[in-house]
Amino acid sequence: MHKIPTMFVRDESSAGHPVIDQIKPECQWVLDGEGLATEKVDGTNVKIEHGLLFKRQTPKERDYDEASYAPCSRDNPADRWAFDGFDRIDGSSIVAPVIGELIGPKVQGNPYGHKGHTVIPIVPPATVLHIHELPDRSFATIREFLAINRMEGIVFHHRDGRMAKIKRRDFGLPWPIK
Repeated sequence: MHKIPTMFVRDESSAGHPVIDQIKPECQWVLDGEGLATEKVDGTNVKIEHGLLFKRQTPKERDYDEASYAPCSRDNPADRWAFDGFDRIDGSSIVAPVIGELIGPKVQGNPYGHKGHTVIPIVPPATVLHIHELPDRSFATIREFLAINRMEGIVFHHRDGRMAKIKRRDFGLPWPIK
């Protein structure tokens, strides 16, 4: 899975590299109203395929587009929380590939306040994460939507497989929200 592009251009000259009101050409489809909007989940990327659990590995060169998945092992203490979430959703029964985010008390500071670990499917997009409240997909509307909703960001999914994202932090808004 390739790194999902941020939909707006960044101001590389400003601290924090916030986005500006200029769409990246490869993300124009979002402003054109194409694709499905879902909540971006702040967790650890995992994949379930043929009932097996995998974790995303960051390559040594930090080239995220080349990141691959490595099998998780129940014997590896580092995979304990991943298997906790996998077992909670009965991941061993999942055959078709699902890419998801592991969330819970021991993941990313638990910004959602979950008591247990679970895997939230993100590809294919999870029905429960659809966002229907966006009247349009303009820079101002998305910024305002993220400012008043408790979520890390939005991921747009095109039916041909393309994706684009935007996060609270891209607008200089705090995350996680305390």
